[in-house]
Amino acid sequence: MDFVLNGKDYEVLRAGHPLSEEELCAFEAQIGTRLPPQLRSYYLRWNGGLPSPTSIPMNSSVWVKVTWPVGSAAELIGPAVIFSKLFIINSESHSDFLEALNTFKNYIPDDYLCFSRDPGSSLFLIGIGESNFGKIFFWEYGCHANIYEGEIPDDSNIAYVADSFVEFLLALREEPGEDEPLEDWVKRMYSE
Repeated sequence: MDFVLNGKDYEVLRAGHPLSEEELCAFEAQIGTRLPPQLRSYYLRWNGGLPSPTSIPMNSSVWVKVTWPVGSAAELIGPAVIFSKLFIINSESHSDFLEALNTFKNYIPDDYLCFSRDPGSSLFLIGIGESNFGKIFFWEYGCHANIYEGEIPDDSNIAYVADSFVEFLLALREEPGEDEPLEDWVKRMYSE
């Protein structure tokens, strides 16, 4: 067990090397913004990886409920998505935080910062704007703006996940059963 939130034990899997305050400040200078406090604290301790509740078996995937904007084409994705892991700062792997930011910066609105992905190319975002600061969202890659045809990224393919990074961690759940519809799983897992 690596940490406890509201009585729930978590283990952090596949994290990068620990960061110093100086390394994190240098990263923030590179990206031109300071990370919201809860995410910043997490990175100073674990540097990416998969923070998984210990109640989830090692061979199961980690999922979280999402709420799509009404009428969004991305609603077809469903009411829950897989959480893969947080990007690692100063990593040589495909999960490097700065590399991901540079890859996706033109596809997401300016008041969001990608910090994680699902197993595909969709992203988890944290708000860095005045109205969404510190909130967690999910950006669906398959419905993004076509920037090559002049479309401007907007919120139409962005789902709400949680009001804070800590609430996001508390919302992580074990994958649905093989034959369980996502809607039923969401009702069962989030009926609290």
